[in-house]
Formats: sequence, C-alpha cells, structure tokens
Amino acid sequence: MSSNYPNGFASGVTIRGIPLRQTHPGEVFWVNNASVLPKGAITGSNGNDGSFLAPFSTITYALTQCTANRGDIIMLGAGHNELVSTAAAAGLTLNVAGTAIVGTGVGSMRSAISSMLADTTIDITAANMSFSNISFEAGLAAVATGLNIGAVDGLSFDNCYFTEGAVAGTLNYIDVINLETGCDDISFNKCKFFGRDAENDQFIVGVAHDGFYIDDCLFLQVVAQTTAVPIIEFTGAVTSLEIKDSEFYNNKDAGFFIIGSEATNSGVIRDCMFGGADTAGSNTAGIDMTGAHCFECYFSGDVGGWGIAGGGDGVYVNA
Repeated sequence: MSSNYPNGFASGVTIRGIPLRQTHPGEVFWVNNASVLPKGAITGSNGNDGSFLAPFSTITYALTQCTANRGDIIMLGAGHNELVSTAAAAGLTLNVAGTAIVGTGVGSMRSAISSMLADTTIDITAANMSFSNISFEAGLAAVATGLNIGAVDGLSFDNCYFTEGAVAGTLNYIDVINLETGCDDISFNKCKFFGRDAENDQFIVGVAHDGFYIDDCLFLQVVAQTTAVPIIEFTGAVTSLEIKDSEFYNNKDAGFFIIGSEATNSGVIRDCMFGGADTAGSNTAGIDMTGAHCFECYFSGDVGGWGIAGGGDGVYVNA
C-alpha cells in the first residue's frame, strides 16, 4: 500500500490535538473504565494487555508499565473517569518522568480524574510529564487541594479543564493547584479554570519558580468568594514569567487577580483581560508582580463595563 507521504512526517502529526503514535519512541497504553466501549472492546481491567480493545482500568497500573524518559503515552478512553478516593494525601501519584497522559472525548465525555475525598490529592512527582484534554474535577465539597505538584521541572498542561463534578455549586476545590518551591518550567496552554463556589480560593498557588507560562487560558471565578484572595498567588520570586492572551474574572468585590509578593520577579504579562464585580473600584490594583512588566492589558471593574488599559502609573498594575 502506498501513500503520498512515503517518508513520514518530520514534525509529527496530530488529529484533534492528539499526537499519532509514530511521533513518539515509547509505548502506548490505553486506560478505559467507561460503560460504553468501542466495537470489539472488552471492559477495562488491569489484567488486560493495555491495548485499545483490551484497556487497563486505572492510570496507576498503566504507570507501572511505563519506562521513565522513554516517551510513553497513556491514552484515556472517552468517558473514562479515574476516581481518586484514598483517604490520605497522594491518592493518585503521577510519577513516571517523560510520560504523556492524553484524554479523549469532549464535553461531558472528556476523560476525567475526580478527587472524591476532602483530604486526598493528585500528586505529580516526576519531571517532564505532560497532560492533554483531561478534566480534573472536584467530586466532593471543599476538596482542600486538587493537584499537588512537587519540585519537578518541565510539566505541561494543554486543553485541560479544572472544575467541579456534575453538581454545580456544591462540589469544589479550595486550592486547585499547589506548586512546591523548585517546580520550574511549567506551562498551561488553552486550559480553563472554573470556580463556582464561595469556598474556592486560589486556582494556582506557588512559592518560588523559574519559568512559569500561561497562554490562551481562562480563569473564571463566577461566585463571590468568602474572602478576597488572588486567582493566582506566589509567595516567592517568580522569574522568567510569561502570561499572555488570557482572561481572568473574579466575582469578589475587591478581589485580586495575580499577586507575587517578592520584589525580584521578572517576566511579562501581556494582552490579557481582567474583569470582575468591583463596585468599590479596588480590584483595579489587582495585579502586583513587582519586577515584572505588564503590556496591553485591559481591566473592567464593573459587570457590563468597558475595559480600560492598565499599567503605566501603577493605578491598575503595581509593577
């Protein structure tokens, strides 16, 4: 059988954002516990061989079949929902360096990982892992932390959702992502963060990091939080920062957007839009990344209001 591309694709091929296997040197394993299966497939089980038609049932087991830094891929079936229900921290540990975990499906059929207990976390403890098209969901009210990311470098999240389960307004994370000191070179691309409960605090909270990148993401806090906290907050210096082409909305009066308390931050925030229910006019100072620079960003303090370019004299941005 011949084709018009006998020499393959030097830069790889993606279909609906999913890389074809030929672009990776590692193994591909399928995980699927969905009730609706592809034609010819059998129910997911860790006794299967991990193929498309005989998938594993858990990510944890699939990781035991991966080899660090080989470029392995774990594919999650459409409708797969990994329930993290161990009554302790690190209910699910993602720990094989260089492994990609790729979800399939869209909407309510997007592959999901759900936190089902308040004190359990999803821990990422290996470098250079990537996550694509996965819905990270709080399956319980007041889950303290969704993802706890250790001092590992080179992580990427693409087209991922961070939200609550099906019962809107009663299931929620408090902090969605916690970044430990030394988690460097981490990126979020085309991700969406949804907060729909007053108990939501930060979407991302971290300490000191070198290399923090956000591109074309949405941060939407639609319910007024109990206390005014930033959407993203750092308590240590963040260097090589880039946040661009993203939208932030905070429904808390006098709420904040991006706060970094150190004076030695560096990097750029550009072409972003910030809005919220700011009847007091105080969240126009909702960005404080002293040492970094802000370009072509717009702020709207009132619902239905027009955005005003911020920066310059520090009225809108303390930089």
